[in-house]
Formats: sequence, structure tokens, C-alpha cells
Amino acid sequence: MMPDSLDPRDAAREPTPEPRPAVGAEPAAADREVPLAAEELPPAVHAYLDGDKVADAALSGAERELELWKRISAETGRRRRMMTPAHVQAQILAKLADD
Repeated sequence: MMPDSLDPRDAAREPTPEPRPAVGAEPAAADREVPLAAEELPPAVHAYLDGDKVADAALSGAERELELWKRISAETGRRRRMMTPAHVQAQILAKLADD
């Protein structure tokens, strides 16, 4: 009877055989980018986002897109002004000092 070695370094010394694919197994699917069916933004919306002056009539066909970008702008502005509360910042710095 041969005792099993419990030393983890012994397993590292022995080469592990490559697992063989099962006979008749389907090939592994590769990740790939799938384009979404998306509409192009009207040039007036691009000009508005660039900060150019745009007539309201030019934006009339893109109310949905314009509303989305206005909401995104408002949210990013709100998050830009966020500050970490002083007591939370003090707790973080105290934990970093302990390490």
C-alpha cells in the first residue's frame, strides 16, 4: 500500500493532463460583439450636445433623445457636486491608518 502525499507542492511538480473535449461535444461559443439596431441621432442633437446654438424647430423631431440627454446632464451635474460626509471620510482615513 502506497500512502497519498498531502504535500501541495507534490501536485505542482506533476504535470496535469489537458482535459479532453467530450466526443460529440459542441464547440465552445466565443464571445462576440453583436450590433444593436439603433437609429442615428439627428445632426441638430449633436450640435446641441456640442453646445452650439440650435433652433427649437430643428430639435422638434428628437424630443425623446433631447430629454434623455437633458436628464443625463442634470444627473451628472448633481453627482459632480456630491461630497463624502466628513464622518465617513474620517472613518475611511482611520481604517487606512490602521493598515
